[in-house]
Amino acid sequence: MMAIWSLFMGELSVASEMNGLIVSLLFMGLTGGLLVKDLDRPDRFLYVLLRPQWKSWLVRGAYIITVFGGLITMKLMGNIFEISMDLVWMIGGVFAILGAIYTAFLFNQARARDLWQTPIQSAIHMLLHAVMAGSVVMMFIAPESFQWMTNILFWGIIANVIIIAKEILMPHDTPDTKKAIHLMTKGYYSKYFWFGITFGNLGSAVILFTLTGNWILLAGAMALVGIYLTEYVRIRVPQMIPLS
Repeated sequence: MMAIWSLFMGELSVASEMNGLIVSLLFMGLTGGLLVKDLDRPDRFLYVLLRPQWKSWLVRGAYIITVFGGLITMKLMGNIFEISMDLVWMIGGVFAILGAIYTAFLFNQARARDLWQTPIQSAIHMLLHAVMAGSVVMMFIAPESFQWMTNILFWGIIANVIIIAKEILMPHDTPDTKKAIHLMTKGYYSKYFWFGITFGNLGSAVILFTLTGNWILLAGAMALVGIYLTEYVRIRVPQMIPLS
């Protein structure tokens, strides 16, 4: 979101940009740490990087995170030492998008999980979630972007609800996908799913449309809760369906 703002609206203040870079680096470090932890043997992470199997999206994701973290660090150092690194914004923007969507293709490699077999739709959905979450963070760290990010968050929520509605309402081809949708909407995890929809999306959109000031920050926090809950259910439910 910082790169988009820089492209269309000009430079952020020095303080806002530094805050954004630090937050980005912290979250990329957290993402990388979770990726390493998810390996059966975390000590093999360097082996993954040094002897990669390029067909694996786990490997590609590891490289995306590593490169993106390096680009953020370069930009951060450039700001500290007052070195212009405008090109890093463009390259970093590309890797930010890749970092947001690669998990969709990683899930797609789990062939037995039918709900995950629409990688393009899932990638678009994950990118949308990244834009929504990024706009919320920008509201807090870059006050000059507040109104712009409010509009992005509102329309992001609308698009998010449309994508979710398409996924749960459109007919599905396979029994496992139908079962997954049923578990999401009517099973044990449905309470999390519907709370994420009503509180995190619809409630947030109403506040964004009708109120101003600090209420917008509350709506942003609600939207983050909605993203977490709906994605938690969407990732957890397919794993509950027996493979045979």
